[in-house]
Amino acid sequence: MIKYSFVVAVMATVLSACSTSTFLELTNEMEQARKDAPVVLTRAEVKKLVGEIPTAKLPVVTDEAGNTIASQLDDLDRDGNWDEMAFVCDFTANEVKKFKVNFIEADKAPKFTMRTNVRLGIGNKEDGFKGVDQAVSPKGFVGIPLSYQAESVSWETDKMGFRDYFDCRNAKDLFGKLTPEMIMDKIGTHESGSYHELSDWGMDVLHVGPSLGSGGLAMFHNDSLYRLGSTDKFEFQLITRGPVRSIFELKSSGWHVDGKTLNAVETITVWAGKYWFQSDVLVSGLSDETELATGIVTSYLKEKKPFSFTANKEFTAVATHDVQSMNNDYLGMGILLPADSKMRTGDAPLLSKKRVKGSRYNMPVGETHFVTQKIKNNQSARHYFFAAWEVENKDWSKQTNFEGLMKSQSEELSLPIRVTVK
Repeated sequence: MIKYSFVVAVMATVLSACSTSTFLELTNEMEQARKDAPVVLTRAEVKKLVGEIPTAKLPVVTDEAGNTIASQLDDLDRDGNWDEMAFVCDFTANEVKKFKVNFIEADKAPKFTMRTNVRLGIGNKEDGFKGVDQAVSPKGFVGIPLSYQAESVSWETDKMGFRDYFDCRNAKDLFGKLTPEMIMDKIGTHESGSYHELSDWGMDVLHVGPSLGSGGLAMFHNDSLYRLGSTDKFEFQLITRGPVRSIFELKSSGWHVDGKTLNAVETITVWAGKYWFQSDVLVSGLSDETELATGIVTSYLKEKKPFSFTANKEFTAVATHDVQSMNNDYLGMGILLPADSKMRTGDAPLLSKKRVKGSRYNMPVGETHFVTQKIKNNQSARHYFFAAWEVENKDWSKQTNFEGLMKSQSEELSLPIRVTVK
């Protein structure tokens, strides 16, 4: 995989010799300001803008004043050539901005501050961990002895951290962050200390137990939840890691659901400045349309019950908000999904005699509020998982603010930045 990253800089002298005569017009069609709005240009769109793409040079985005915008080039199919150019930009309400794409020599490419990250470290705490781009968790691995840094595949933005246990549990967890810096490379090492205790960077804020945690997956079938765990094979594959977005895959082969053997690929995407991750789940081996379940742990809820609400015309949401963090403060968690895909909500354990049996790493799903969405064989189902912690921002101590976050993001997802080549 080829990855490029860049630093914010003004490069007028370097870029003037190879600037383009056409420009990008980006339009915020919303009547509200947007911060860190994602923009993606395909290679074909860049070619339409500039003509032939120089083989020995790299494209960068500049605004009308000649300032270089933080961006990255992503080789999504890992064939050695970049497929998409991604960047983020701030907009006022209904604002139109103009940008150019220019080409520079690779050795002159600036480097941008990393605002997203993905980490899977292999090794042990005594000798250290080495980050890898691909790995397979041994069949039946229960996390002991400790082989993976923080036991997990971890990912983060400058706002929030997440992880998925890279073993039979395959449940998701949260790291509350108090710094915009990328910290996952250090978590679970001697350098960072215990992540179960509050430190200057933050802490592990969630108790997972037998639940699906913060966005873990299961299949809902005949009134039972079949956890996506203890599969025959569990694989991590990094797709891209960069200053504005990171993407990776979690591949599960041999997912046994009521006599059927399924395979699943979850593709997770994070963007700079966001309190959510995007999950695209593709399942093969299904004979009929069924229900994919996504859950939120409920074991530490004190006063408030899980709730549902309409985010906008296209999206619906389920969420929790309470003094439910491991630090005894407010934590909001929510699942946003297309309204036309939602099937049901529920609470586990379910009143069913067909629960999956197993060890604590493959136990029946419990202490979970879940929502299901339609999923068909080899057709991807998408949802977004949100998390916000009071200690990072006092605004998140109020449920109305957390709901407002999910509603505003649903509006942005429904109306992405319009890109026009002029």
